Amino acid sequence: MKKIILLVAMIITVMACDKSATSIKVSKTIERYELLAEYPNKKEKRLKEYLKVAFGNDSVLLNEGVGAGKEVKLASGTVFYLRHNPNKLEIEMLKEKNSTKGYQFFDEMASGIKKALN
Repeated sequence: MKKIILLVAMIITVMACDKSATSIKVSKTIERYELLAEYPNKKEKRLKEYLKVAFGNDSVLLNEGVGAGKEVKLASGTVFYLRHNPNKLEIEMLKEKNSTKGYQFFDEMASGIKKALN
């Protein structure tokens, strides 16, 4: 019995440490839209390429130290908080700072991120 419990514990530990899985969570509340994506290293290049396309002329923002997180304001007026580190992307958009155009941009970007990471 002890061997079975030990084996199960080892399997759970290995599964918890598996960095090859992709997780994308999008949540929308009355106050904010949020996206949290965790993904393996091999998908980092595709994500960066997508974000450059999504941000267009504002893609230079990706080079400005967003690892610690920063508020980003695009030329279109869309404002959101972005944190991008290897294997992890966090985006939070407060509805009070954006218009329906901003909400639409967030939805399209979330859809594009899902496609880029899957």
